[in-house]
Amino acid sequence: MKIHFWALILLLTHSLLLLTSQAAQADILYKYYNLNTSVSERDSAVKRPLILWIHGCRQKVDTFVAVTDIVEKTKSLNPIIIAPYQDSKLNVLKCWNFFSDEMQKRDGEFMEVIKEIQKHIDSGEADPERIFIGGFSSGAIFAQHLTLCFPEIFKAALLHSGGPFDYNKAMDSKEGVATGAKEALACASTNLSQRKLKNILYFHGKKDHILPWKSGLSGFAQAVHYFDLNDDAEANNSFEFKQSRDQEKLDMAVKFPDGTALEFVRIENMSHRWSGSRPGSAFSSPETMSSVDAFLNMTNNLK
Repeated sequence: MKIHFWALILLLTHSLLLLTSQAAQADILYKYYNLNTSVSERDSAVKRPLILWIHGCRQKVDTFVAVTDIVEKTKSLNPIIIAPYQDSKLNVLKCWNFFSDEMQKRDGEFMEVIKEIQKHIDSGEADPERIFIGGFSSGAIFAQHLTLCFPEIFKAALLHSGGPFDYNKAMDSKEGVATGAKEALACASTNLSQRKLKNILYFHGKKDHILPWKSGLSGFAQAVHYFDLNDDAEANNSFEFKQSRDQEKLDMAVKFPDGTALEFVRIENMSHRWSGSRPGSAFSSPETMSSVDAFLNMTNNLK
């Protein structure tokens, strides 16, 4: 069985934590951006889009938010941005434990995040029809899990340099991607009848040696299989597929009859970095196309 670099590091870290600590599971921590301090400061009738923005391994949440430029690029759209961050008690590298059994089902850490989102919906601040998610590296894998398990919550996702649901099983064989898609559908369960999820955009660097680009491609293929099964319970390629390529990128796009659209963008000369980010970080790639701009274009500016 193949276990890629970060999955191996995370597994070793998790094992070390089990041996050295008997502490109970800590709550997920959050930081908020562009969040009004009180309802009275805005028109209470105007509900806002909400973006869940998930960092990767060894990243400080403020740095991740700043370098990806999500606040500035969405300023005119006035979204609530919630950035969960991992407690070092749960992972010393502050990676998300996407390999754990708990991360393959709807309860546990998943429900904690969904309850945080629901709190802003119930208060009247967030528009339940405009809930979005994005993540990088282990955060993108966490976001893949959330997106596919809660299609009734999230409308669209930007998954950057990540991988598929149930990562190790999915990456072990060609059959693993299809099996993971079925497991993700089971995770979503009856909530598929209330599906809001319409768009997923994948970005990955071809020169990524931490999570190789085929990891992201597997996530994309898994999502395609997921929606192909969702429409009529059969894997019958009920979608249109287009592919294009230039010096900067390889672009694969899939569209289903109901308008659901998935896209995978491979940046040719990029490693494990965020495409189109601000400079100044080890994961910056300011010279490549903006993944956030591409996501805003795909979602018609979070509509």
